[in-house]
Formats: sequence, C-alpha cells, structure tokens
Amino acid sequence: MNTEKEYWTNRYKEGHTGWDLGTISTPLKDYFDQIQSKEVAILIPGAGNGYEAAYLNDNGFTNVHILDISVVPLEQFAAANPSFPEEHIHEQDFFKHKNTYDLVIEQTFFCSFPPIKMNRVKYATKMASLLNDGGKLVGLWFDIPLTEDPDKRPFGGSKKEYRTYLAPFFEIKTFEAAHNSVIDRYGDELFGIFIKKKQPIKQQNNPLHGITLQSILEHLVANEGWEEMDKQVRINCFTENPTIKSSLRFLRKHLWAREKVEKMYLRSLNKN
Repeated sequence: MNTEKEYWTNRYKEGHTGWDLGTISTPLKDYFDQIQSKEVAILIPGAGNGYEAAYLNDNGFTNVHILDISVVPLEQFAAANPSFPEEHIHEQDFFKHKNTYDLVIEQTFFCSFPPIKMNRVKYATKMASLLNDGGKLVGLWFDIPLTEDPDKRPFGGSKKEYRTYLAPFFEIKTFEAAHNSVIDRYGDELFGIFIKKKQPIKQQNNPLHGITLQSILEHLVANEGWEEMDKQVRINCFTENPTIKSSLRFLRKHLWAREKVEKMYLRSLNKN
C-alpha cells in the first residue's frame, strides 16, 4: 500500500484530524460567493471531508471535483452529499491526476506533504499542469513556523517560501494575511489568488523555445521522478542525492547531457 495513502487513511480512521474545521472556511466561502459562473471547472485536492465541495454543490455549481488519496473521507462525503456526482469523486494520488480545470482550491493541502524542497517543487509544477492557461489557484496557506515532525501535520511554511515555489508558474494577484479567518486560525493563514502564466509561444520547429532548463527539470521530476530520469539518462546528478540545483549546474556545463535531458522532456510531453 502507498505509504502516504496508509498514513492518511489511518489518520481519518483514528479521528486525528485536528486541521478539520467541521465547516467551510470563511475566506473560501466569501470567495465562492462572488463567482458568477456555476459551470466553472473546479478541483479541490486533498478534499478530506469536503465542506467546500458540499457548499459549492448546494449552491448550484455543476462541475466541482474532489480528490483525496484516502477513500475514507470520500466515502463519508458521498454518504453525506448524495446529490454530488459520483464521477466527480476521485480516490487518487494528486500527482497522478490528469484532468484540467479553471480553478483549483487550496485548503491545508500544500502543508500536508513532508516539507522537503522537491515535494514543494512538485506541488507547484503539478498545480500549474492541472490548470488551463489563465486558470486560478485560490485558497489558504498556513503562515506558521515549519515543523518537520511527521506527527505534526499539516506542516507550516512562510509567505516568502510559498512565493518562491509558485512564482515561476503563476502571476500573484493577491497573497496576504487572511482578514476573515475563523477565530482559531486568525493570524495563522494567508489567502492567495494565483493566476497561471500563459505558456510561451513556441518557435516553429523548436518545441523547446522559451522553456528554461529549470522548467524542464521540474516537469521531469514531477512527472517521471528521479529514479526514472536516472534510468533514461545515466548521469551522477540524477543518482547521488539528486536536486534541481546540482542538476542545473551539471547540465549547463555538459551540452551532451543537456541534449539527452531535453529529448527525455519531449518524450514525457508526448506521453502525458
């Protein structure tokens, strides 16, 4: 069994869900109330008990999807919301989800992953891939000191750190302390609206035009993983303590290796 899946399933079964407000969060409710189109395609990853999805469904939104790695909260949500379309409930690893949306909602999801840099790079890369050009990532991020204790999930983070990961893929419309948080979270969360950047127009016969080497590596890590990358291109920077930074340094010095990585990137795009 997937270790993350097992971890979250046990948390739900044991009732260790301290992040659960028991209702929709006020900042998200206020944001939803100003959306005019009821047909907008929305994804809520790490949906848990799905209070936001239930609110949207009850208010006439017709294209809302929820995703969680554990079936336990999804079954509870389905039982409590029988009018919610069954085909819009996804028990799946977030990083394997393939659909695209106009709006993705963030609610304690970013901080659910072990806080290593690569997980946070993968999060930003995957979020961008799930959105249509001009699509929005909207929600709440914890503004609390980072903890690495696995029993203290969700982990924290800072405004500066979040911006570092999201800025390469999104224009930041707003990202400030939430003014209307529930009392228990007041002062501890940031409300953000991030708009996906349009992809650069590619030169004819040059599919890599406008795509940086860092973007190529981030895509490969998110969609293939270091192990698969190492199988396809045998270089030490993919084998020994691989990081984006060390790989950039090596590939910028060795054109032969960079060309192989670019070909792997193009194969990955065709596959996905």
